[in-house]
Amino acid sequence: MQTGFKYIKNQEKTVYYNKAGQMQYGQQQLNGHWYLFDSNTGAMQTGFKYIKNQKKTVYYNSNGQMVYGRQKINKRWYVFDTKTGALK
Repeated sequence: MQTGFKYIKNQEKTVYYNKAGQMQYGQQQLNGHWYLFDSNTGAMQTGFKYIKNQKKTVYYNSNGQMVYGRQKINKRWYVFDTKTGALK
């Protein structure tokens, strides 16, 4: 049974399997970090994303982790709420 983060080469995506071996979808808090997995494919998301049910834009770094505070992204500075990760 697979658990944890796994890269599926033939689909070019990173997914996460919980302790029961089930692929995870949507927002997940793992090891103290928030991640977003596609609701259909389970692919880990990166970059700017709008979280519709929370009405906020957040940013997931190249490791898939939501960022907080002042961040330099593509040579521009952004400020994200230190608790919610919402773009200010």
